[in-house]
Amino acid sequence: MYQEVHTDHIAARANAPEIGELLQRFEACARGPSGVSFEHFRDEVMPRFGDDLMVLTPTGDGDYAFSHYGREIVRHVGANRLRERVSAMTGQIADFTITCCDRTLAEGRATYTVHRSLASVRVCLWERLLMPATAADGSRRLIVFSRPLQFHEELLVAVLDTSPSGIVALRAFRDSAGQLDRLVVITANRQAAAMAGRADADLLDLDARLALPFLADPQVWQRCLFALDLRRPDRIETSWSADGRTVWLQIAVAPLGDGLVMTISDISELVVANQTLQSRAATLALEVSRERATRRALSEEMGHRDEREQELRRLAETDPLTALLNRRSFTERAHRAIQASDDSGSDVSLIIVDIDHFKAVNDCHGHLAGDAVIRAFADLLLGQVRMERDLVGRVGGEEFAMLLPTANLEAARLGNAGAADHRQPRRRLPPARRDPAGPDRPRRQGALPRQA
Repeated sequence: MYQEVHTDHIAARANAPEIGELLQRFEACARGPSGVSFEHFRDEVMPRFGDDLMVLTPTGDGDYAFSHYGREIVRHVGANRLRERVSAMTGQIADFTITCCDRTLAEGRATYTVHRSLASVRVCLWERLLMPATAADGSRRLIVFSRPLQFHEELLVAVLDTSPSGIVALRAFRDSAGQLDRLVVITANRQAAAMAGRADADLLDLDARLALPFLADPQVWQRCLFALDLRRPDRIETSWSADGRTVWLQIAVAPLGDGLVMTISDISELVVANQTLQSRAATLALEVSRERATRRALSEEMGHRDEREQELRRLAETDPLTALLNRRSFTERAHRAIQASDDSGSDVSLIIVDIDHFKAVNDCHGHLAGDAVIRAFADLLLGQVRMERDLVGRVGGEEFAMLLPTANLEAARLGNAGAADHRQPRRRLPPARRDPAGPDRPRRQGALPRQA
């Protein structure tokens, strides 16, 4: 049977505020080991506290009789024990009550007790304040304040028994200095017992750290102590191993009197589902990352391919020595430009140039010098054209062609004169042939180069 007996720090331990007030009155009236004057103290406290008071008188044979039994006590117990003996109560409760009465009379000071009652549907725990007194005839009396500390009403019992969560009530057990010694289980429903791997009755009156495996975690225990000391609720998530599997619990802790009430929920399925979702989210994120990387790689590859295609196109369309259009590319573009000129009725000029005495340069100075002359002459031609519309190509070894859209004969002559101004003094590089094509040019595009 759960029980506590204290003679110090009573006001701090008590749940009912009336206990603190009665204790003050008792201490103000007490006269040493004999306690208070029974008649005087009875008359003082009965009008206000009588419904919660019992008066016990020693019978001389180690027992006590009830000479007063308050109405509130009758209501909670369901019976009136007036003029009955304490020994008529249930064995453990009777023994505990008689022992506490004997001690209180012997020490002559108030005693605070807490004990578990019968396994009834109404009262679970009772708190008492036992105050020794001496009657005018010298006989001893005990004036006892008795009130239920916690109720198990039928509705509460139904809620506890059917709750999917474990519910545990703990009471603090303190030493003489008021320091916490341990927390003891005073109430636990079936679900809490199942979570702890015990029968519900096996949890009662046990040290909470021994009865509830999850309290073995130092962090969980410390947070419970904080909730008790700071008088504020907390919510804790923890896990522990049972029967080879990991059990995840969510524990709601709230202060209740000088103790705690815990609501324990098994969230293992929720945690597993959450972990599964997180794993799937991580897998999806990885797949998305891989897809993005693949797209980037594909985009880069397509960019490289476009660059290679452009380079191949450039190599296919240009002369490697001068970077001018080669013969094939120049011819294709010239045909399109001439067709566009025909459609719009605008002028177009075609200039075909070769370098005189080029063979002598190769013979006298070598092919490297000849290549240098070719490149220099190409640069000279490029400097005379409109880059955005005119075409310049190398159509033979030392032969070049220029197509000038929207340019008439006079413009072509000016272009040729500009090229002549850039000749080197020691090298005469006159154009060999030229032929501007005007509005009366031949209709066949292929005839222009032949006629020139």
